[in-house]
Amino acid sequence: MEEIKSRFEGKWQCVKTENIESFLEAMGVNMIKRKAAAQFKPTQIISVKDGKVEILRKLPIKEIRQEFVLDQEKDIVDDDHKFKAKLTYSDGKITVDLKSADGKSKDNVIVREIEGDNLIVTAICNGVTAKSTFKKS
Repeated sequence: MEEIKSRFEGKWQCVKTENIESFLEAMGVNMIKRKAAAQFKPTQIISVKDGKVEILRKLPIKEIRQEFVLDQEKDIVDDDHKFKAKLTYSDGKITVDLKSADGKSKDNVIVREIEGDNLIVTAICNGVTAKSTFKKS
């Protein structure tokens, strides 16, 4: 947990996105939401406390807060999609594995890693990959 704290903790501002709309389409998100989301430059705040990793995503229209205990599966709801989620840490990467828990959502994986001074967030669903680059603010 200390390594996660020292490497990832802080406020990160999105500076670049790639292929977000295609990823959201693979997730089954409708066109209006995809078009809107593709325009967002969200903020992520990552914190580690009391043995938990908290990831807060701030978007212009809402905030999504998720708290994880390392290597423990939990139920989460993300924008009306229900998942069994598990956060792991290996090889310097935070990985959140999301498995559909409602039969309508799509399995996906979100990987966070540090490259230089950047936080790189890679999202994968049905072979479609999106990438976002964040700078610490």
